[in-house]
Amino acid sequence: MWPSDRYAQERLTSAQREALLTLPLTLEIAPAVTAFHARPDHDEKYLTDTMTDGRLARAPLVAIKRRLAALDPACRIVLCGHSHRSELIRIPDGPVVFNPGSIGCPAYGDDTPPAHVSEQGSPHARYGIVELGEPGRPDRFEAIAVDYDHEAAARQAEQAGRPEWAYALRTGFMPG
Repeated sequence: MWPSDRYAQERLTSAQREALLTLPLTLEIAPAVTAFHARPDHDEKYLTDTMTDGRLARAPLVAIKRRLAALDPACRIVLCGHSHRSELIRIPDGPVVFNPGSIGCPAYGDDTPPAHVSEQGSPHARYGIVELGEPGRPDRFEAIAVDYDHEAAARQAEQAGRPEWAYALRTGFMPG
């Protein structure tokens, strides 16, 4: 278990952990709108990213399309996360993929081979709003970055023995 996972697990009750385990891998949250954490077939593999020189970068379109192949062809919007990086990608002849970013982890390092970092580039908390268009009207996507007391969050990370997380919370980058 990674340090952040261990930190969260230690603070969750057994009932909360059980509730999280019952969540589905994917969920259709509205007609033709599917949500999942990472990819429709895997909770820990990137959808729109690949690793290049130790950093997350946009994956080739053909790879993203292949990763979405199992979705219902009628799906018009995909909501995802995992990379912690804001993305809005319209797949030609496919859905719009929207990842709003991360609320409280603007950068992280992953030692899983190949080791890499994800960096948003600022400490802002990020979320998104999607307005579904009526017939004949387009859907609307809004990516929002909000400043907050990231210094207080960084101090908590330091108190928890996570200086690298504190740096990421302050800057949106990983140290080094």
